[in-house]
Amino acid sequence: MTADSAPFLIVAVTGRVLATSAARGGYPVVVLDCFADRDTTAVAREATVVAKPGTMHLDRAAVLRRANVLAPAAHCAGLIVGSGFERGGTFLAKLAAGRTLMGNQPGVIATVKDPRRLFPLLDRLEIPHPEVRLTPPANPAGWLAKRAGGAGGTHVGEAGEGGKGRGLYFQRFETGRVCSVLFLCDGTRASVVGFNEQWTRQVGATRPFVYAGAVGRLELPEAVEQDVRVRLDGLVSATGLIGLAGLDFLWRGEEWLALEVNPRPTATLDLYDADYPRGLFHAHLQACAGRLPTEEVPRSTVRAQVILPADEPWRLPEGFAFPAWCRDLPQDGHRFQAGEPVCTVQAEAADHDTAVSLLRSRRMELQRMMSGVPTRG
Repeated sequence: MTADSAPFLIVAVTGRVLATSAARGGYPVVVLDCFADRDTTAVAREATVVAKPGTMHLDRAAVLRRANVLAPAAHCAGLIVGSGFERGGTFLAKLAAGRTLMGNQPGVIATVKDPRRLFPLLDRLEIPHPEVRLTPPANPAGWLAKRAGGAGGTHVGEAGEGGKGRGLYFQRFETGRVCSVLFLCDGTRASVVGFNEQWTRQVGATRPFVYAGAVGRLELPEAVEQDVRVRLDGLVSATGLIGLAGLDFLWRGEEWLALEVNPRPTATLDLYDADYPRGLFHAHLQACAGRLPTEEVPRSTVRAQVILPADEPWRLPEGFAFPAWCRDLPQDGHRFQAGEPVCTVQAEAADHDTAVSLLRSRRMELQRMMSGVPTRG
């Protein structure tokens, strides 16, 4: 593509993963997100912060305004959205007006993010899930309160801790390993990219399940894996999902329970992008056009990543040298509150245990580097 080719517009809470993948495939992009990290600005034609001040939420007015300047409808190759649109059907429709939406339409997103529609659908498709109710349980013990249309675990808390208000539903707490599957889909069937185990962390007093990272190439019992694959085909056919998407689920022994559907590219894209010669951004565009991979992609590497939060208020000093295995690098001078994500630490190895062990050691190494910098406050 030439320097004056119309760019693709990426809008998400964080657009780095999609922008990096697009660059691998030779696609020019403009990114509107909440960070404009160094690695995003390095690969994007333009990258602009469009967050509400002091938050990690998209400022809808700023998104629409900057999109019209940087990727107007008449000069936009396509619109790809990530997290941040789970409850924004009208917002997405406005942003997509005149642009080609390479992903799911607002109606499809509403189907899988509205618990009043999703869980009855899962029941009809015989997809197992924890017990769900739309009204608070008389005894909140053993129940989670979830805000409909949330993402990244920031919308999940214990039912007894602030479990009141509009837009909440309640899901019975179940034990098991928190997992996910990343898949491509064409509205009729799914093509699995990979199974992952996910980690969560406590943020504040009321958010105990915030997404913290994941490791790919999870090996499930054959019967469980095959059942998930079959059920995914049914879910895609019933909803019309297209492009990259994810399903979060619990796994224990020989059973699994669906938790949530993410009708968009997820953070676990990073765990597999290098396996695709033109990147998963390209595969996403192909899937949206009805073309799924015709054969399994060979893999020999397990990748893992973890989000490193600030332990206390901290300012990134000028010239701080992040190791090469860090991503989502903030700009010099950025100030972090305790608990806010600083960057993402990555590792890869030939097997699961080695990758996770390396990831832990790298996280500790970076924590030591940060603790040695006297720039608090």
